[in-house]
Amino acid sequence: MKDEDISVLNYHFSSFFTHCIKENHIKVASHHFSNKKIEGLTIVDSLGTTFSYEKENSKAKQNFTLCHELGHYILKHDGSYFMKSVDNQEKLVEREANIFSAVTLMPDIVLLSKLYYNCESFQNVQDSLEVSKQALYFRLLDLLRVFFTDKDTYIKQAIKDYMEGQNAPLLLLLHDIKDDIIGEFNKYKPCLLNQIKNKIGTLGFVTSQDIPELLDQKQWSKLQNNTSYLKIWLVYNKGKSIAYVWDKNKLSESEARKKAELQLLLM
Repeated sequence: MKDEDISVLNYHFSSFFTHCIKENHIKVASHHFSNKKIEGLTIVDSLGTTFSYEKENSKAKQNFTLCHELGHYILKHDGSYFMKSVDNQEKLVEREANIFSAVTLMPDIVLLSKLYYNCESFQNVQDSLEVSKQALYFRLLDLLRVFFTDKDTYIKQAIKDYMEGQNAPLLLLLHDIKDDIIGEFNKYKPCLLNQIKNKIGTLGFVTSQDIPELLDQKQWSKLQNNTSYLKIWLVYNKGKSIAYVWDKNKLSESEARKKAELQLLLM
């Protein structure tokens, strides 16, 4: 989310999933077996990695399956063949992949934002994240159990009330843990290169006034080694300095410097 500058209220797993698929050259295909017992497959061979999902399943179940298969890959489970079926749910690697899938589809900060701050209904959250009723129920249950180890009965009732349109008990629980969830989310700092790409936009120019980390010249070589079209420099005047990055396909070196000097004068 932070790397792609996506609002937590607009989060959908597809952006992360698509990034992982492209980055790792993973193929995705569908399959169909008449009994629908095999919901997903991961195959790793000399041709690469392939994920497969049951095409006759609901969209919500397909989403869970795809994230489940991605979990096997990201978690580096040992093996070249994984099968998600109704008969092997209790295997450790399958349970780990299920947890990965649930968290990818429904991150803590997204649930907090939608339920606590935006007061969205259970159905609305389910629809916007494209998950099943069962998946959302158990995700909320697992999230709350982490913080409230001795309130299992109360948690289950609060979630059931929420499903029926009464959100007060659930909001009280979320109120007590919101600072922990936000604190954990804020620990992650987005990649500098992604920050630049998100902000440089159509103008082809961004400065350390927008991204203060640009003043750290130790980062420059890493940026320049990872992109051929971005250039970075710094201007200094009367005790003030400003670092700037420009897209060489949109601005010349002199044009970028003039823009930086103008911003420096206005500081």
